[in-house]
Amino acid sequence: MGSKAWLVPAPKYEPAPGTWANDADAPGFRCAHTLTAVAPTKSHGPRLILFGGATAIEGGGLVPGIRLAGVTNSVHSYDVRSGIWTKIQPAGEPPSPRAAHAAAAVGTMVVFQGGIGPAGHSTDDLYVLDLTNDKYKWHRLVVQGAGPGPRYGHAMDLVAQRFLVTVSGNDGKRVLSDAWALDTAQKPYRWQKLNPEGDKPSARMYATASARSDGMLLLCGGRDHSGVPLSDAYGLLMHTNGQWEWNLAPGVSPSPRYQHEAVFVGARLHVTGGVLKGGRAVEGEGAIAVLDTAAGVWLDRNGIVTSTRVNKSASDLDPSLELLRRCRHGSASVGTQIFIFGGLKGDVLLDDLLVAENSPFSSEITSNMYSIPSVTNQDKNNSSSPVRSGLNPASDGLSMDQKSIDTLVAASAAEAEAVSAAWLAAKEASSVSSDSDLSDRNGPLPDAEDKSQVMDASSDDGLAGPLQPDVRLHPRAVVIAKEAVGNLGGLVRQLSLDHFENESRRMYPSNADQAYSNKRALNRQKSPLGLHKKIISLLLRPRNWKAPANRNFFLDSYEVGELCYAAEQIFMQEPTVLQLKAPVKVFGDLHGQFGDLMRLFDEYGFPSTAGDITYIDYLFLGDYVDRGQHSLETITLLLALKIEYPENIHLIRGNHEAADINALFGFRLECIERMGENDGIWAWTRFNQLFNTLPLAALIEKKIICMHGGIGRSINSVEQIEKLERPITMDVGSIVLMDLLWSDPTENDSVEGLRPNARGPGLVTFGPDRVSDFCKRNKLQLIIRAHECVMDGFERFAHGQLITVFSATNYCGTANNAGAILVIGRGLVVVPKLIHPLPPPLNSPESSPEHVLEDTWMQELNIQRPPTPTRGRPQSASDRSSLAYI
Repeated sequence: MGSKAWLVPAPKYEPAPGTWANDADAPGFRCAHTLTAVAPTKSHGPRLILFGGATAIEGGGLVPGIRLAGVTNSVHSYDVRSGIWTKIQPAGEPPSPRAAHAAAAVGTMVVFQGGIGPAGHSTDDLYVLDLTNDKYKWHRLVVQGAGPGPRYGHAMDLVAQRFLVTVSGNDGKRVLSDAWALDTAQKPYRWQKLNPEGDKPSARMYATASARSDGMLLLCGGRDHSGVPLSDAYGLLMHTNGQWEWNLAPGVSPSPRYQHEAVFVGARLHVTGGVLKGGRAVEGEGAIAVLDTAAGVWLDRNGIVTSTRVNKSASDLDPSLELLRRCRHGSASVGTQIFIFGGLKGDVLLDDLLVAENSPFSSEITSNMYSIPSVTNQDKNNSSSPVRSGLNPASDGLSMDQKSIDTLVAASAAEAEAVSAAWLAAKEASSVSSDSDLSDRNGPLPDAEDKSQVMDASSDDGLAGPLQPDVRLHPRAVVIAKEAVGNLGGLVRQLSLDHFENESRRMYPSNADQAYSNKRALNRQKSPLGLHKKIISLLLRPRNWKAPANRNFFLDSYEVGELCYAAEQIFMQEPTVLQLKAPVKVFGDLHGQFGDLMRLFDEYGFPSTAGDITYIDYLFLGDYVDRGQHSLETITLLLALKIEYPENIHLIRGNHEAADINALFGFRLECIERMGENDGIWAWTRFNQLFNTLPLAALIEKKIICMHGGIGRSINSVEQIEKLERPITMDVGSIVLMDLLWSDPTENDSVEGLRPNARGPGLVTFGPDRVSDFCKRNKLQLIIRAHECVMDGFERFAHGQLITVFSATNYCGTANNAGAILVIGRGLVVVPKLIHPLPPPLNSPESSPEHVLEDTWMQELNIQRPPTPTRGRPQSASDRSSLAYI
């Protein structure tokens, strides 16, 4: 089979549903506006944000102009799932009315710059529309130094999740060819004028510039200084050494054009509409085109384009093609769908919304993330020659066999499922056949209505008597012997729970709660295909992982950003309280002790098709970072596993997943030490942005609730947790969030009610009576939580209605505690499985007390913030005055 057989033609566009409550909510007729897709939040699904544009035109003939007096700064939101338009009025100072401006999506924010309006050219200020919660607000970004200057007809997008890049346009005096970048990771913010190497594009305006998910910005089309439309495309990338480079994209465009729109879905750039010289619209098949950057070819609805066509043929009289005869419209993509709104058709303003479905079998990004080899002169001049750039998966004319095709198809479907699973599930028309391959236990979760019906039914049973106790703790725990030498290293024993004399000795942590200031860097883009697989292949080595001798981390900040974005999209599609089915393995605090995670995987199964992921889920209860010396390995592997197995790997948030905490207890220091000052700070900030999106609790079979801390004083129902909107930070979170992440059980079952918590002011401990009441009220039988170091790795409380689990051994190098996981079987029998701390190798200089003290991770940190001794041991005066009790 030839290498082109798997390429999919350009899609067909159709009218999309759109309604509004009143006339004010109607988006209305407009052109030269922007349409931008924003990520879903807890209270909203994916939305399209329509901003600005011209609501009236003047002049006639082929080239009508926009009436500047009719330019607006109104904002409308389109809910993709419901099809409802709403006019929103954010607080704060809005941008001036403008058209022909540029916009870029930044997670749940949109950034606007430039344009032209009734007062002339808009300034080059950056305006940010924050849609993170229901309190929409405008912000003006403070930028120091010289910038791109006022301009219109330019293009802008966020590149590599870090650089806001603006290119081309018109400053009122001339058509521009410059490119500027603003590093969102560096404060104070400054624009930098780029001087890229490579094949530089000519000056142009009314072009498009769209960022591909791996960090390539693709400049497409436009109009030059003499008014001639352009048909070329250029890719702009920043190499790891900081040097930017332009490269001419291969292939033959169906038509030159300007005032068109372009948006990426995966590796496919969907180009629509536009005009030719003299203002004549691009018509026929040329009005809909796709640049497949993975294959290096242009496609229209008939397949691969081999020559440019500017004349309309008899076969172009398709009404669906006539829909795309427009210019100055807006376009955005959500999942695998491409949306188009409004524009100008001749001298008629449009107000329609169109949608097309990108094929789930589209090509995926296979080029190197940060290098596109220059296209040779032969490639530029001969479109039929084999393309040797990173934009082509085939090499020099070699055909692609069926196995390769199947691999591409599978990879494409996997990416689509991971990035937009919830969106696809909500749209029956766009569901893929791979959904049927999911096992019954990974089926769709009940919606809110179903859940309420279940709760109502159970409440009737509750009136008749107590719940049937389905959940029970197995009478024996599985233990791996301490010996690490010889054949005894993997010895497994089963001990009766009565033999765990240390179970009641709980370790008190040494950190304090501090509010998380709302500092977020701009972010966007999904992970490149293969990055998470690279991480898994390097880190998931349960049997033979060893701490690297070189402490430099193997990912750079760009890859960290890509990984976080991909995982973030999955987390934001999940409910705040996960609904899980047994069997499940539950892990407690890991605190950067990656070696313990590998030991638990090695002894009790690991998440891989070669392990046990096909028949058991994994749930991690937070505190992935801080204290231990491998927080980066721990969090990156768990995120990569989440991307690879989104239906089977589950992560919820701990109290250390907050910037003000992990800035003090090791994670920030580790990022800087192992990634360098600038990249380390940026990566640390990006991880903390992701932490704000993590789910907060999990229900297993509606009978076991899992959380990080506890129920504290304020949590009386599961619904209170479900109502917490994400992304959420500690400074805006309620007392419910504080209790959920920070509260602890009282010392033992004899201490009831609420008591002050030694962790700090405002924190509480809760007694067994609170546990019993919460379980009865919510028809639950067990609470599983983490948050506290316990000597045997797990501990029962409230007559067995609550279990604490802690997975890191020898916490902070001083506790000498065991680590544990809880395995919940299909019959809801809970089996603790333990590992003990490993002693240093015998007859090794590392076993000397001097070396152990010298080599312990962050001794200075332990001195400043010492772990509290085990229960029953007296605290020294220095401990009582440490940060452990602030």
